[in-house]
Amino acid sequence: MQLTEIAPLDLNLCEVPAPDDQAEVRVLLRGIANGDRTCFGEFHRRFSGMVYATAIQVLHNHEDAQDTSQEVFTSLWKKAAMFMDDRGKPSTWLAAMARNRSIDKLRSRQRRSRLNDSFEDESRAEEQLFRLDPAKEASANEIGRHVRSAVMELSPEQREAIQLAFFEGLTQLEIAHKTGEPLGTIKARIRRGLGRLRALVKP
Repeated sequence: MQLTEIAPLDLNLCEVPAPDDQAEVRVLLRGIANGDRTCFGEFHRRFSGMVYATAIQVLHNHEDAQDTSQEVFTSLWKKAAMFMDDRGKPSTWLAAMARNRSIDKLRSRQRRSRLNDSFEDESRAEEQLFRLDPAKEASANEIGRHVRSAVMELSPEQREAIQLAFFEGLTQLEIAHKTGEPLGTIKARIRRGLGRLRALVKP
């Protein structure tokens, strides 16, 4: 759902009570859960500033904060029915959603940055190597093919753990969360996988 499609709020349609603001917000959430776009529009009008402020505090980037705000309200449209009164105020629930989404985006941005830095460092090192001795290029390409072949010799579980750790930049704890496996299992897979790789590519 695009936010630009939101129609002006008709309070009669949303049946918003007064003057209890929290009661109003809960009614808006129930309307959103039932697919009411006018209730969604009013909810967005009330809380878009708070969501953006939460995102910008974490991300310090206007475009990322805007994207995160859009993602939060898109998620809200789909998950409004999941709000339970015992979770506290709807605004607190929404702020937590915005903060968690912002942290996820920040971590993703940092992982991409680390990966880009790693690629740039490797490229500079290879450029310097080949500038000093162009004859080594063929040998380096052969080593690269050897390593890729060795990776395919690993078990699927070991290969997944190593790819997530070294190509996507995830920590071992993040890999455990992503795969649903215990942290100790992930550590063992990476350790054994690296040992297997060293044995396979050993001259």
